[in-house]
Amino acid sequence: MTSRLMALFALVSIITFAGVGSYLYHSLHVQLERRDDEELLGKSRSIAHLIQEARSLQAIRDNSHALLDTIRGHDQLLVMISDSTGLDVVSSERPADIAQLEPDMRHGPQPDLIQSRQLASGAVRFIVSKATTRSGQEATVTVARAGSDRMQLLAAYRSEVWYAAGVGTLLATLLSFFLVRSGLRPLQSMAAQTHAISANRLDTRLDIRSAPRELHEIVESFNAMLDRLHRSFEQLSRFSADLAHDLRTPVNNLMVQTQVALGKPRGVDEYQALLSSNIEEYERLSRMMESMLFLARADNAHVALQIRQLDVADELIRIGEYFEGIAEDAGVEIVVCGSGRMSADPILLRRAIGNLVANAIRYTPAQGVVRVDARDLDDATVITVANPGIGIPDDLLDRVFDRFYRADPSRSSSGGSSGLGLAIVRSIMALHQGSASVTSIPGGQTVFSLSFPKRS
Repeated sequence: MTSRLMALFALVSIITFAGVGSYLYHSLHVQLERRDDEELLGKSRSIAHLIQEARSLQAIRDNSHALLDTIRGHDQLLVMISDSTGLDVVSSERPADIAQLEPDMRHGPQPDLIQSRQLASGAVRFIVSKATTRSGQEATVTVARAGSDRMQLLAAYRSEVWYAAGVGTLLATLLSFFLVRSGLRPLQSMAAQTHAISANRLDTRLDIRSAPRELHEIVESFNAMLDRLHRSFEQLSRFSADLAHDLRTPVNNLMVQTQVALGKPRGVDEYQALLSSNIEEYERLSRMMESMLFLARADNAHVALQIRQLDVADELIRIGEYFEGIAEDAGVEIVVCGSGRMSADPILLRRAIGNLVANAIRYTPAQGVVRVDARDLDDATVITVANPGIGIPDDLLDRVFDRFYRADPSRSSSGGSSGLGLAIVRSIMALHQGSASVTSIPGGQTVFSLSFPKRS
């Protein structure tokens, strides 16, 4: 980055210096050329005035030194006076290439106007005018400038401009190295802080106070990313620990029961009882594996939804009838209320509501009522499952949808609960682009809400 910034500084510097130098050079060139032209025009008028004061062209020829004295002291200023036949009356010494240009100069298409011609020796600027002596003889006056000290000075100035631009670019590039190093020091500090972050130090955050204001948004985004990684890492750690714990329980049960059965000879009835108990543990493991597989597929969006238009009342009645026997055994009543239509995957919908109903029956005291309601809003269909009970503390509401989490650990094994039911509910709602939430009053009602967005 330092090299790239230095290269950009150098590029900007050379463009700036070259642009400013070119502008100054052009301005000076225009001013000097204007002064040369003014001098050229003035000499042309002076010579024309001398011709008008002369008696004849012969008098001018006889007194040529007086006329040539008017251009004395002016570098590379040339004068040519010719009569109407084109013969020279007075002329100053001139180079060969300008002599070849004389016919064009004498018979220029635009008299009394400064013109320019490009020769091998350089640019020649000249003016052609007419003048008449007192005797009526007409003369053609040509005044030319092959070059000037001013233009030579301008050429030297051009060299100085490019030299200054080169030196300025070099100095700006060297200075930019120190400026860039100083400006990038906060980034180096941020890089050192990021090197200190590891899997065991995900709680480390970048110091936003030491970062430039322009980088505050990047630092905040990076710290937010670290927060998400930290939460995900902690959740993964808890998930691994909970998974090991939940798998260990049925595996230990299978091992202990089998070891006890093999400790001495048993009867057929005892072996049958052992196998029946083992089947229950295997079924529990199977349900756990199935739930974990579903969550893994849902997290990676590998679950294909079969969205259909469903009658809400029919779906809730079907779920209520399915759990009617379980509710009676628990001494709990299920009340279903709701109507309308919604868009959802019927199998996943029944699984999500079924998990909530099964969870509500499990934690509802005898003679309690589990209510399953549905209401139609403008942009969503909301299904709620409410039940009385001990409730969920406020500090635990955010964790009830975590995998393997149980609000009542003492009842973790009752009813074959694996702690994955609510996690599956949340995943199903995420697949439907909806949301799952819970509110609870300790000792009162606990209400789980599923919001299914309407589809056009």
